[in-house]
Amino acid sequence: MNARQVPARPILYRQLTLRLMIPLVLIVAVVGAFGLYSTGSETATVFDRWLLDAAVSLADQVRTGNGGEANTVDLPEAARTMLAYDEIDHTWFSVLDRGRVLIGSSGIPTTGTNAVAYSDGRAFDAVYGGAQVRVAAVGAPCAGCDHVVVLVAETVLKRQRSNRVVEWLLFPLGLMLVVTCTAIYIAVRSTVRPLEAIAERWSRQAHASLQPIPQDDLPDELTPFATALNDLLSRIREILVRERMFAAAAAHQLRTPLTALRLGMDRARHSPDLASARAVLDELKQVTDHTGRLVQQLMLLGRLDPEGRGDIDRTAVDLRDIARDVCGLFAEVALEQHVDLELQLPPTPVTVVAQTELLAEALANLIDNAMKSAGRKGQVLVAVIESPASLRVCDSGPGIKPSERKVIFERYARGSRPRWEGTGLGLAIVHNVATLHGANVAITDGELGGACFTFEFARPANS
Repeated sequence: MNARQVPARPILYRQLTLRLMIPLVLIVAVVGAFGLYSTGSETATVFDRWLLDAAVSLADQVRTGNGGEANTVDLPEAARTMLAYDEIDHTWFSVLDRGRVLIGSSGIPTTGTNAVAYSDGRAFDAVYGGAQVRVAAVGAPCAGCDHVVVLVAETVLKRQRSNRVVEWLLFPLGLMLVVTCTAIYIAVRSTVRPLEAIAERWSRQAHASLQPIPQDDLPDELTPFATALNDLLSRIREILVRERMFAAAAAHQLRTPLTALRLGMDRARHSPDLASARAVLDELKQVTDHTGRLVQQLMLLGRLDPEGRGDIDRTAVDLRDIARDVCGLFAEVALEQHVDLELQLPPTPVTVVAQTELLAEALANLIDNAMKSAGRKGQVLVAVIESPASLRVCDSGPGIKPSERKVIFERYARGSRPRWEGTGLGLAIVHNVATLHGANVAITDGELGGACFTFEFARPANS
């Protein structure tokens, strides 16, 4: 079985470098390509204009023949020399009349590739005498010269040199790109390096203690991270303190029944007769029942811890069914203690989304507390309210002082006038179950004279 591959984590300085360099490279590439194209095009146009100017000057020298005679070209020898002179390229010219050479070199192509039309002629690429040439072709302006074509061909050495010069102009641009990218990399690394030092310092401090991280020397951009980390450390400190208190209180709560068990077993061992031993065993059964209930509630409370709980499965449940089932569990106890346990249900379903077992446990704790508070021959009322969807448990006991209602849901809190022995965890479980379901638990003075607990849901299942 292949181990699950962990995706590579992004490296901050690498991401910053790439996000800065990629747009820069694209900009330089686009600017360079546009500059190379526009400069090359403009240079080619200038060279073509020079070649066309020479061809037009030569065409102006064409003369119309008299009396049907052939056209002629009045071109002095000095003009021919000047027309053909060039220090770099070789130049040829030709004047054709219906394909016949009137003057100049023969065989100059009249068509070619990469042709560009201008207002006074055209220019194209061709091969002449084994060399790559650029040819300019124009017509003669004289009357009766419609079939006369003037050609001027020139090698492309100057053009090639010009293109190389333009290409070399891109070298500084490329050098600037390399220098800029290097500067970006160095700047990003030098910016991230202090962050690494701060992270290392935070790591050392977090291992040493959970005290808040000082923010005096932090950049403004890191302040939110430091604040979030300090909040997390604060929550961890609170969790550790709560867990230490929970462990200490649990140890204290378990110590008492364990001591009672040990003493009870000693008494049973030294009992003078079987009846005395059975009485001691009955007491030990009550102690073990209490201890079992305490352990059960400790485990449930750990499951419901707001920081440690996982997701729970919730379903749509009718509060009437929950109340009916839980009250049925207390029916026998109510008869034994002569407690008037009354259940009030509405005629229509009251549906909420909840975890059935946890909600039943919370209601059971409320009823258990109410029955113990009411005492023998007391009254306990369990009601399901339609709007808002609620569970209400009231008793005829002494009630709870308003000053104690905020702390009564803490672990092992029993109020200032407890009348019964309990684990001190029941109402803490109720509070955590309510928090888990987004519900609210309120304590008021009830119609039976004692306390009234209302477990109210924020919204019904159909909303």
